[in-house]
This record gives sequence, C-alpha cells and structure tokens, in this order.
Amino acid sequence: MKIISSSQNSHFKKLKRLSNNKFNKKENEFVIEGIKEISLAINSNFKIKEVFFRELKPLKFDVNLSDETKIFYLKKNLFDLLSYRKDSSRLIAVAEKKSYSLNSIFLKKNSIVLIVENIEKPGNLGAIIRTADGMNVSGIIIVDSKINIYNSNVIRSSVGSLFNLPLIKTNKEEAINFLIKNKFDLFNTIISKSSKNYLNMDYSGKIAIAFGSENKGLSDNWKSQPAKEICIKMNGKNDSFNLSVSVGIILSEVVRQTK
Repeated sequence: MKIISSSQNSHFKKLKRLSNNKFNKKENEFVIEGIKEISLAINSNFKIKEVFFRELKPLKFDVNLSDETKIFYLKKNLFDLLSYRKDSSRLIAVAEKKSYSLNSIFLKKNSIVLIVENIEKPGNLGAIIRTADGMNVSGIIIVDSKINIYNSNVIRSSVGSLFNLPLIKTNKEEAINFLIKNKFDLFNTIISKSSKNYLNMDYSGKIAIAFGSENKGLSDNWKSQPAKEICIKMNGKNDSFNLSVSVGIILSEVVRQTK
C-alpha cells in the first residue's frame, strides 16, 4: 500500500495541477472527485488511470476499477487540500478525457438535442447537463463557449451526469449544418413579439432546442434560421428565469408530450 504523505511527492503535484481548471483545460487528463461520479465515469467507459483514497479505503466501496488503474493513498491533510467536499469525500481519480463529435449523437425517430450558445458559467452548464440527462436528451451541442467541460465545477454541479451523454463543443456553422442535414425541427428560445408560449407547441419528431447565453440570449445566427420561437410566459415581477431553470421547464414539457 503506497501512502503519499508529502506535498513534494510527484503524484500529489500532478493532482494539484490537474485540479486547477485553467491547467487541465490544456491536458488530456482531468480529476474526478467522489465515488458516485467515478462510478458513472467507469460505466460510460472513461479510462480511470489513477485513484487516490483519503488514507483508508472506504468500508462501502463497490467501484469496479480496472487492473490497470494505479491505486494510491493520500494523507488526510493532503487529500483535503484537493477536495471540495472535505469530510464527505473519500476518493479522487485521474481520468482520460473523451472527444466527441456531432456524429457521436445517436439519433432516433424522436430525438431531443439541446443547444446552448455562449454559456459562461460552469455551474449553469453542469446543472443543464444534469437536467438533460434526467430528461433523456440525445446530446448537448455547446456552441461558441470558452468553458472547459471537464471543469471541476461542471462535473460537481452535474453530479456526474456529464459522463452519461455526448457533449460536443463546436461553432454555430457546424451546429446549424448538422441540424439541416438531419432534418431537425428547431425551437429557438427567444423573447420577441413572434414568440409562442412553449406550452402551446408540438415537440414530436426530431427536435433541437436552442438556448442563448445568460446575458445576451441567442445570437442573430440562430434568429436567421427557419425555426419556431418559444418563450416561457412570466407571471411574477421578475422578467426571466436562470438559464438552467429555463432549460428544465421547457424540457419537462417536451418529455411530457413525447414519453
């Protein structure tokens, strides 16, 4: 059993670097924290290269690690320097990133594809991924965003749902060409005079729903496409919902109609 007790240890230094979201954006590896999240990654065929226990292996541990996975034990004081959850976490892993393309989206007769453009907040993206996973979305196309999808905040707020469906980062042109080629019905979430209440639309068939950034909404590229414009009618004094909440509200109606 290899116990790491020094902050000068090369494995600890590597973990610390990968835990830095700016650094791991450029690397082929990333850090996952938590037994549930690591289990979901394994079930989705992510390669787990190393795992680090906080001093001792938990009594309840049913993660099926590969024989190739290297196992280490970190002293509590070192583990807590890396962990966001402190006493509630017992395991950290280093995994290889996956690269998805638009062809990774498995399309059925009735498919839901989610498009998020220029999203800025990792926590919002994670919450959207979690909701999309629960609603059985076929894939998420992330357009013109600088967010690192393997950012620790995305993983944490998605509660590991990030590992359950394809996430494709691309630009507007490629996303639009994909929708045209595969004959999607596009729904743009826009507040305008021509917008229809999302509750009054038909979501059968292959559909894509596009959401804009937290601050600016959808760009003109999407507004110029043949699409139905939808919105959520507000009944209170506030004029909008949080982006992830809006996604959940609209997707729940889509699933209600199509389940």
